[in-house]
Amino acid sequence: MKLLLDETLSTVIAEQLRSRGHDVVAVTERPELRGVLDPELLASAREQQRAVVTYNRDDFLALDRQYRHEGREHHGIVILNPRRFPPGEASTRALIASIEALLDGGPPYPGFVHWLQ
Repeated sequence: MKLLLDETLSTVIAEQLRSRGHDVVAVTERPELRGVLDPELLASAREQQRAVVTYNRDDFLALDRQYRHEGREHHGIVILNPRRFPPGEASTRALIASIEALLDGGPPYPGFVHWLQ
């Protein structure tokens, strides 16, 4: 499974996961993706066969519903709970460990939506 970390997530997370052998990129590393709207980000992730990792629950759940309604598939959405993983450096280690556990297990099912624990 390949991941695209949305703009709110640090490049450090992507770098750490890559150093452990995972195919992860962050929007902050891709100038062409910075500032794009969520529908465009999910479309780009779909083209790259990547799941999106995001705190933006409401918009991405709406996009998932839209995709399903239209009979389109995406490669997954991983939703982060800000209470479990507060944005910032304090939760980086726990977030990396949880993302790595998901990556090691593989995608739960095609077009999945996963609440990261």
